[in-house]
Amino acid sequence: MGRPVDIAHSLGNNALVITWDDGVRSELPIPYLRAWCPCAGCQGHGNEIHHRPVGDDIRAEGLYEMGAYALAIRFSDGHDAGIFSWTWLRQLSPQTEPVGLKRGSFRAGTFIAPPP
Repeated sequence: MGRPVDIAHSLGNNALVITWDDGVRSELPIPYLRAWCPCAGCQGHGNEIHHRPVGDDIRAEGLYEMGAYALAIRFSDGHDAGIFSWTWLRQLSPQTEPVGLKRGSFRAGTFIAPPP
């Protein structure tokens, strides 16, 4: 899936901007990332991760690199339990198929679109 070569927190756009080693630049809105938090508190202990919408006012108050494989985010609602691996961030990227911001769920790494 690739690795980030640059990560920036765009305060004005309330987004995480990642440039990947293949040259792709992804802009991930902070509320979108909060909605995709992969932690057990948000998702339970199954093998499916669901998009759980939050308010557009959610912001990132801290970004912390976790080893060489992930990013931890402390959100303005106080939540900080999710660890966003590089693979997970790339899967959520609007440039990854299906193109665009994703809603629905991921089961065993495969995206499942929400019902129409």
